[in-house]
Amino acid sequence: MQRRFNYTERVRILQADVSIFLKEQGGVLSFDAELDLEEYGLESGSLVFVEAYRQTAWMRFPWGTVGTLVPPDDRMLTEFDTPEKILFRVKVTSNGNDGEEHGLLLAEADRIPLKGPEDGEVNQDPLLPVVPVDLEDRIWEVDFTGRPRLLINRNLGNYREIGSHPSFVSLVYPAVVREVLTQILLVEEHRDYDDDVDVNSKWLRFAVEILGVGEPPELEAGDAAAMDWVGEAVSAFARKHSVVSEFSGFWAREVSQ
Repeated sequence: MQRRFNYTERVRILQADVSIFLKEQGGVLSFDAELDLEEYGLESGSLVFVEAYRQTAWMRFPWGTVGTLVPPDDRMLTEFDTPEKILFRVKVTSNGNDGEEHGLLLAEADRIPLKGPEDGEVNQDPLLPVVPVDLEDRIWEVDFTGRPRLLINRNLGNYREIGSHPSFVSLVYPAVVREVLTQILLVEEHRDYDDDVDVNSKWLRFAVEILGVGEPPELEAGDAAAMDWVGEAVSAFARKHSVVSEFSGFWAREVSQ
């Protein structure tokens, strides 16, 4: 495979040679990285850094040298509350030996996405981002600032485990689907589900194509028709995710203990 150089003579490290894997330790995000730098012709003593960033948040982790890659013990992503849209870059810089300038950028890979435990990218834009926040005495709520987001009280502990627990999913997610679709149809009066970018369209397409409830009623059909359609979507979601049996199983285990 031919390695590419840009006009500044910096080596472009291919994304195929960099893998960043999401981890979680005690509810705090962390990561591992696998780097293959052998075929780039870089000096073995050149310094390697891995950087995580999202908008204005940024963290840098020293990763040893090209010849001896040494991950730091602390790879906690403390500047980020969720993994969504975190990207990584790998930088190789000069070490200042033999009279060369210290810190000169020699090679770089950028916009590397996180991968989940099963090698699936976690930077894909989620339909419903789940965000830990301080909700005081509330467990959860839906936030419509910018786009629908499910907020879970961070004071309860590991919000990821809470959000994926069968009892939480069976009790909360049907209500979330109802609230989001009601907002889209009745408050924002949105009906288009063909737009690949608009998040409201994505929600409606989720109901139409994944839940199989048919097209949303026209605006002229009135609120009652819209609410009937939302009800069908919620019922279809509950059936698809077997929420009754999931909660029954959870409750039976709790009672039997």
